[in-house]
Amino acid sequence: MGTGYVRNDTANNIANGNVINADDLDGEFNAVEAAFNNSSGHTHDGTTSEGAAIEVIGPSQDIVATASLLRPKTNNAVDLGTTSLKYKDLHMQGTAAIATNATVGGTLGVTGATTLSDTLAVTGNQTNTGNLTVNGNTTLGNAASDTVTVTADVASNLIPSADNTYDLGASGSEWKDLYIDGTANIDTGSIDTANVGTLAVSGNASVSGNLTVLGSLNASISGTAVTADTLTTARTITIAGITAGAANFDGSANITITTSGLTLGGTAVTSTGAELNILDGVTASTAELNLLDGVTASTAEINYIDGVTSAIQTQLDAKVDETHTGDVDITGELVVQSYNETYQSVSSSSGTTTINCETGNVFASTLSENTTFTFTNPPANNTAYGFSLKLIQDASASGYTVTWPTTIDWPSKTIPSLTSTANGIDQFVFYTHDGGSNWYGFTAGQNLG
Repeated sequence: MGTGYVRNDTANNIANGNVINADDLDGEFNAVEAAFNNSSGHTHDGTTSEGAAIEVIGPSQDIVATASLLRPKTNNAVDLGTTSLKYKDLHMQGTAAIATNATVGGTLGVTGATTLSDTLAVTGNQTNTGNLTVNGNTTLGNAASDTVTVTADVASNLIPSADNTYDLGASGSEWKDLYIDGTANIDTGSIDTANVGTLAVSGNASVSGNLTVLGSLNASISGTAVTADTLTTARTITIAGITAGAANFDGSANITITTSGLTLGGTAVTSTGAELNILDGVTASTAELNLLDGVTASTAEINYIDGVTSAIQTQLDAKVDETHTGDVDITGELVVQSYNETYQSVSSSSGTTTINCETGNVFASTLSENTTFTFTNPPANNTAYGFSLKLIQDASASGYTVTWPTTIDWPSKTIPSLTSTANGIDQFVFYTHDGGSNWYGFTAGQNLG
């Protein structure tokens, strides 16, 4: 049979036509019984008379066993144990690959490396005796009732992932003591009680409670001190000069200084305060000031002579100079014996010639290329302005041309032609009264010589 059963009828007594004795049958049945004995029967270990190895078990051959593996017949179909019937210990030399969740009800002890490609759910305690390295994001706890206990020293910086976003502690859940050897960079500090050895503040400091300084304090206080101790040594405050007075001050109370009156050169001044305020900065003597008793002139009227230190006519003569820079507005007629106008020579640059109306009234230009004229900075609307322009051809009789501004209106709407001979001179006159929106141009003379 090859299953642990060995044939006993070696003489082949049990055969067709022979007389079969009971001993022959008993021997065969005893051999079959021995082969299926639960302790000494055949082993199915693949050796001679022990039967072939069993490679599949189960009602549908659900488990397959080979020399190198024990596997289910189909994927994700057979459990190993049940919720009520569990295996005892699991001993594995190689890798445990778990496709979905792994739930450990007790303690998970891992002595080697563990690689998890999915979620590890641990309902009990987890103890790592070696180093723990977490490369991804880490979440500790899912409620405020969960706690984290750190008994090891921190060997790295603690840096938040976003600036000015997360708090360290909270109202009602505050840390106790803070020990820092380096610098605490705090944008805004709110401290109930501070015991500071050396405090250096480069900006503003606001203290809403009590401030006790046991050593020296160098500070500038711009507000009002509600309470203060007296000075160790009282100081005398003295007013000297045109009035006199003195008082002692130690900080315990306000002081009042009574002056002895205003004197100049030993003579009492009798003018009122209002009268004297009008003369702020005046260097007159006491006797001269007393002449102003009862003066009713206003401050503005007194300021008319501000800076006058001698005869008024002499001062006015010195103020009126022969030259003046800037605009002069005169209401009424201006009558002069003679007046002069500013002459300016202008030249072309990169095919452009500019007439700046603020620099003169008489202009001249010697042509060196074909050029376009531009008139700039005319006076504002309703102010008339005019200028003359002398154009001179070059000595080589090049016959250079001029392009005039399109805002010029010419007589008969005809732009004059220029003299093209060597050193030929043409004279033109222009004026405007609407801020340069329109210019009126006239030929004063051509081919002058």
